[in-house]
Amino acid sequence: MDLIRNRYLLVPFLVVFLTFCLDKLLLLENIHTYFSKSLSDINYIQKHQLYEDLKVYLSKKDRDKVLVYFGNSRALLFDNEYIQKKYPGWLMFNFSVPGGKPDYVLQWMEEFHKDKVKPDFFLFDHSVEMYNSTATLKVDETLTNGLNVSFVLKHFSLFSTDDISTLIAKRMFRAYQYRPKLEVILTRAKNKESFLFPYRELRNNLMENLNRGKGSAMTPGTHQSVLPPELLKKSAIGDFHSYLVPFQFSDQVLSFTNQSLELAKELGVPSAVIWVRLSLPYMDHIRNLKVSVGGGKTDTVYHDWYPRMVEYHKQNGVPFWNMNDDPNYACNNFSDAGHMSPTCYDEYTDFIFKNLLQSFVKGAR
Repeated sequence: MDLIRNRYLLVPFLVVFLTFCLDKLLLLENIHTYFSKSLSDINYIQKHQLYEDLKVYLSKKDRDKVLVYFGNSRALLFDNEYIQKKYPGWLMFNFSVPGGKPDYVLQWMEEFHKDKVKPDFFLFDHSVEMYNSTATLKVDETLTNGLNVSFVLKHFSLFSTDDISTLIAKRMFRAYQYRPKLEVILTRAKNKESFLFPYRELRNNLMENLNRGKGSAMTPGTHQSVLPPELLKKSAIGDFHSYLVPFQFSDQVLSFTNQSLELAKELGVPSAVIWVRLSLPYMDHIRNLKVSVGGGKTDTVYHDWYPRMVEYHKQNGVPFWNMNDDPNYACNNFSDAGHMSPTCYDEYTDFIFKNLLQSFVKGAR
């Protein structure tokens, strides 16, 4: 009765509701292409179709074995034609996304477990940057593009207050994430042939390529060819200070990975975790530069992080494929400090399948 008599009290709720509805209208593809600039959301959108395609493929009687890879932007460019030619009988369904983190992986693994979707092998990612809870530059793409609110509520204790704030601000009100600029909108509206239509075509082509590549495709502008040594050194020191200084190990991130691995075991699907190759100057900083690691201590990121990973894998019997300490891996062409050049992807693929096939040989004994 008080609300009826004092209807002005409903005004804030009405404003929030209308703002929410307007925000969702702005995200319609033909509207949001007037102001958005990123293509990374396409990777996240496409994974839902990839999952449906995977279920259909796994139901076939005469099918190849399937490797499902959960990675991040360091694992976007694989070529199934190369895989099928060099490793006949195998196919990769690539669930890697830009900024992919273990929380996003667990969300998918819960879906796999619920639907009893059983590929022949799961490959998960250990990115050292993802284990830092005090990074200067946070990677939040899974929060803004990938995680369901229901998943976050289910695992509420594993998310920080900053994560929850980001989720509320950027998922409930996506215009806050994209921050439309009138200048961009007007430019694209006035020059559709030069700006708007090419951008829409880029998005459409990326979606088609991801579908054709079973989750793998080049995102335009994301990976250049090979960065010259001097620029690579600058990129390395920049990334090191952005993502790893200071360094505070996150038990929550390891918990997400552990739960994914447990679900893989329950499905009866073998799995492994990979630490993807980083550039030599970047790894030099990780191995040798001392940073604050919490508790008033200083140490190298490598010495604080790596022994934890080795001990975890030893205790749980899960293979750990370490590309950064493998003396036989030789391709060191990089697009930036943390991303191998497309010229390395054949050797990157060979590294994965060499270890994968060895795992199957061991499993058969």
